[in-house]
Amino acid sequence: MSLIDPIWPRAASCGDTEKQADAPPPDEPAADEEPAEDTELAVGDGFRYKDVAKVTVTKVSKLRAADFGEYDVKPEADQTGFRVSWDITNGSKKPIDLDAWGFDAQGATTGGTTESLFAENGSRLMGGRLAPAKTGTFTSEYALPKADGLDIVFTMTRMDENMNILAEDPHWTGSIK
Repeated sequence: MSLIDPIWPRAASCGDTEKQADAPPPDEPAADEEPAEDTELAVGDGFRYKDVAKVTVTKVSKLRAADFGEYDVKPEADQTGFRVSWDITNGSKKPIDLDAWGFDAQGATTGGTTESLFAENGSRLMGGRLAPAKTGTFTSEYALPKADGLDIVFTMTRMDENMNILAEDPHWTGSIK
């Protein structure tokens, strides 16, 4: 039995002639592990969870006056109103509970904080369940101070029924167009 830590290669001066395998560098996954999914994404990129649900932020668009109904929450004059659109594809054999997902948008240029808006025309709220082999398209509306620019970061969080986070939160960066 050796008192040497098996993670570190043994020094040649130990008198042990057994050949030791070097540990993989810390930034490389072990051979039996899957590499981590990239979580820093651009608008248009997809993020796949281990249960094969896939999220793709498809666009970030500026809201127009025609998007708002009489009772909708509109941006102030010094704010840019925008809508984030995304698709969720259920590639599994079981329904996905969409109520276990959370999302948020923040300014990326200077880190500006957004406010939630509601624009009924064109809005597709996320909720309920998504059947196997189906894709749902969803939206959320925000206002960002004009002083904070037009770049945003959209973050998706997903939990299971036991409140376990299912992956590192993916972030999509893009410009309001």
